[in-house]
Amino acid sequence: MDTGGACGLEWARIAPDKVVVATAERAFLHTPGGPGEMDSFTRPMQGPGSLATTRNLLDGALGAGQRAAPRAKELPPLTPARWAWRLCGSYCTTHATPSLMAEAAARFGATGRATLARWAEQKAREEQGHDRLALRDLAALGYDAERAVEALVPPTAAALVRYFTAAVRAEDPIRCVGYAYALERLALRHNAAYLKRVEAILPPGVYATRCLHVHSETGSDAGHVEETVRVAAGLPGEERAQIALACYETTVLCYDASAGTIEESTLESALATLKTHNGQVSS
Repeated sequence: MDTGGACGLEWARIAPDKVVVATAERAFLHTPGGPGEMDSFTRPMQGPGSLATTRNLLDGALGAGQRAAPRAKELPPLTPARWAWRLCGSYCTTHATPSLMAEAAARFGATGRATLARWAEQKAREEQGHDRLALRDLAALGYDAERAVEALVPPTAAALVRYFTAAVRAEDPIRCVGYAYALERLALRHNAAYLKRVEAILPPGVYATRCLHVHSETGSDAGHVEETVRVAAGLPGEERAQIALACYETTVLCYDASAGTIEESTLESALATLKTHNGQVSS
């Protein structure tokens, strides 16, 4: 019999050859045995979770996703143009969140899952207006923000929104919990040193880090992450496993270098048409 968190273990199969196993102290990857071999971790997880094991399960899935994604040999240096590109991506994901989370809340509520419905409703409220922060940052850089986010949609951001939409509209929307956890957990990498790095490449006197401040270690995401762990830990084993799988899949999308990196010259040419001068937009 599988007892899951009751014996201090949680696990989730994230790929045919990968199982994330979590204890209260750590998480590790397990390779399932071959046909005919006894392997408890290939069985569905049952039993209750705990804050410690569920947190490590989700973070273990996230770490596995970071390692599994195709990575670029070298990332291009951060420039003001690339920061504008990232802001367009931030707008894309933050703009989608309130409406999709409200949809998820309605779907959870319709099936009597009150805890998940409240969680999704809270997420929808918390994320209201964050897309406007990205627009304000783009405007501060001297761009027609509304036109910029229409013209420039980074492939990674678009892929994330497609995944989120599919999760919410699946037969069971549970994977949207893992999607939200992954994005907010990854945002905590943006610490004070990263904020200073971004500010250092911006033109003097330009404040274009409003959205970053909210989605960083200095914002509210740390509290959101802990709340999601608390909610997930109280769910049945099968649902916790689905959330962990979504953490893995979302992280792979975030780090997938095959989504393509736009050339600096191409980006600068596109942005040049979006510059404003004395209130007028470049033609």
